Amino acid sequence: MHRRSFVAAALLGLAALTGCAPRWRVVTQASPDTFVNQRYFAVLPVDYTGLRVGDQPEAVYLSGQDRDEQQSFLTDKVTIDEEFAKALIERAREEGIEVAPADGPTSAPFLIRPYIASLEPGYYAVVSTKPSRLILTLRITTPDGKVLDEIQLSNRTHAPNPGTIAASTDADKLTSGGRWREDARVVGALAARYLASRVDP
Repeated sequence: MHRRSFVAAALLGLAALTGCAPRWRVVTQASPDTFVNQRYFAVLPVDYTGLRVGDQPEAVYLSGQDRDEQQSFLTDKVTIDEEFAKALIERAREEGIEVAPADGPTSAPFLIRPYIASLEPGYYAVVSTKPSRLILTLRITTPDGKVLDEIQLSNRTHAPNPGTIAASTDADKLTSGGRWREDARVVGALAARYLASRVDP
């Protein structure tokens, strides 16, 4: 038994180092669990209020970019939202949970409110790279906005080794936008796992 415990702990440590372990931090949870056997949720668009890019407020970051770079960043924010919602919806469906986009009024008893306060673009160079990082706060609320659960999730995506770029998904990670899209997909899947853990504990 001791050997099994050691192996399990080692595997968990390895998973954490390789980015495979769940990366959420619970801020608050409704008790008792309000979501047991609930199967219908709605997800709102990502809220970027007060966003910081790297160590700068968004407005300061954008002021240092040319017009094309500014437009590219605005497009990145839209695709982050899309990739997060798509991953959340698809993975939740696999768990028997329906999550619908909240494009307007909804009859869902609970709303999922994603909020991104920090984006680190990272960088790619032939001799050096720095991973991106996306930090997202996820709140599950009643329709009137009462927060029931709040967690924080994050992900880092490394640029691929230039000698191993073999697929379009690898090439996509050479750009900050591509790395953020991967971060959003990972965080969306993690959000679905968290939701499943509350619906069917």
